[in-house]
Amino acid sequence: MKSQSFIRMKTLACWLFLLSFLVTGCAVTGEVPSLDLVGADSVQYRSELTDPDAKALYSFTEFRILGAEERWEEAVSALKRAVTLDPESDYLRLLLAKAYLHRQQPELAVTTLKVLLTRDPESAEAHQLMGDVLSYQGDFTLAVEHFRLALEKVPGNSSLLLRLSMALNQLGRKDEAINLLAAFLQQQPDATLAQLYLARLYVDNKQLDKASSLYQQLLKSLPGQQQAVLEYGKILEQQDSDAALELYRKFLDKNPRAAGVRQRLAQYYLAQHLLLEAIEQLTIVRQQFPENLQTINQIGLIQLELEDWEGAENSFRLLLDSDRQQERSRYYLALALSEQGKRAEAIAVLEPVATDSSLYAESALQLAYLYKQNGENDKAIETLSQLLDQNINQPEIYYYLGAFLGDRGDLDRAMEVALTGVDKYPMATQLLYQLGVLYEKQGHRQSAVETMEKILLVDDAHADALNFLAYDQTETGTDLDLALIRAQKALAIDPSGYIMDTLGWVYFKLGRYPESLEYLEQAAAIYPEDAVIQEHLGDVYAAMKLFDRATAVYRRVLELDPHAKQVEDKLKLLTSEEF
Repeated sequence: MKSQSFIRMKTLACWLFLLSFLVTGCAVTGEVPSLDLVGADSVQYRSELTDPDAKALYSFTEFRILGAEERWEEAVSALKRAVTLDPESDYLRLLLAKAYLHRQQPELAVTTLKVLLTRDPESAEAHQLMGDVLSYQGDFTLAVEHFRLALEKVPGNSSLLLRLSMALNQLGRKDEAINLLAAFLQQQPDATLAQLYLARLYVDNKQLDKASSLYQQLLKSLPGQQQAVLEYGKILEQQDSDAALELYRKFLDKNPRAAGVRQRLAQYYLAQHLLLEAIEQLTIVRQQFPENLQTINQIGLIQLELEDWEGAENSFRLLLDSDRQQERSRYYLALALSEQGKRAEAIAVLEPVATDSSLYAESALQLAYLYKQNGENDKAIETLSQLLDQNINQPEIYYYLGAFLGDRGDLDRAMEVALTGVDKYPMATQLLYQLGVLYEKQGHRQSAVETMEKILLVDDAHADALNFLAYDQTETGTDLDLALIRAQKALAIDPSGYIMDTLGWVYFKLGRYPESLEYLEQAAAIYPEDAVIQEHLGDVYAAMKLFDRATAVYRRVLELDPHAKQVEDKLKLLTSEEF
């Protein structure tokens, strides 16, 4: 979680520099600007002291030099000395208040401004800065008062009007904020910032037609206004996506280096699932800003979606080389590597993820899967067991641990894990199904059936549970009509060969042989090595008196399973009937 000081710092930056963002937006490589405390504007100061030995000007110069070097603690100390040496200078006090605000010390800024306003209550700049500080502190009611006082001194000041309207908006007084800017624009219709912010207020107030009209007017007078395109485009995407696309394309034809609009166009394509078009736009942005990690990350994610594993590997390697603490890049890089069969490399990428990482559980799950794929089943089990030992509980952990234990033949421990998982996550259907299968493997058929019935109470469209129950009912001859309904529903959800076999077998038990034959032939073609499915096909051939076909299929079953005594008996009986 981000610290409160960081959040407050971001709040301050957003408030003080929102006006510039209104015009420029957030560029791909942009950084939050800082207060210009040491630039050209600072040369306004001239010491008014008559004492030629006064050191105020020297301290002020020292402040400028230290500030330019980002040595702010020393710089503020120098500026405080200048104020002490020249206490009559309102300019120095105002600059000190700005410095406090820049240093995230709003309380000191307020104290300094109060002294200044006591000395000079007519100072519009002091009222404006006090409004900024109060806005940063969240006291928008008092901020409004100071912005109004400042406006009385400099009526019609667009910067103050925007500050006042933003403060009113924060207080929920949207109508006042809107009316204030609308009246101002009647007097100065070409005020770009006022148009942009008023359009935003209209959007917030669900007055999209008025907002669209303002954006159109602004783009007519300033066709290169990128921020207006971005904001108007969002409205169009909701109302007329084709018009939004045309807006972005036309703007980029004339402004090909407008990275913000190109990024927005990429997001538009992603929303339409036009991945190739999206990656084309992001690639152009990356050519402009090759070091921008966010763009590389977006490209890498799309490459994963496109199954461009090699491209994704290159993208996430770049990210990892740029910042080795980016563990999500490790995760995605490992995925790209494993999909290329580079399991050893993928394992090496994931193993360094620390146990205190927010991605530790996710990475350990993937690592366990890779160990399993690499034939290191014991390592896979150990990795998942460690997660549970650390009280990291997720349904997937129990599921895969149970599956890997079952593959190792440790059914008792697999059952223990599955029972614990179901106890913790009783609605997790994947765990319930795994438990049901384990019950069946251990010969507890009734428990397996009861577990599968529980699944249908949670998810009545669970194809595997429907198939299991339909097959069980067919084998036991219990409620074949319900078995048919379940098998049909399962097949509609998942048209797999095993479910085709179940449906065909239900039809066989119902004596509906032509329908049975249709599904069993399909299932047998899909799984030619499955002895049970082949036996079912042989049974329907025999029932339909297609003896040659039945004989051939039964012989095929015995090749697959030489110990299938019941099939040997069927073949003998069939042969005797033929003769």
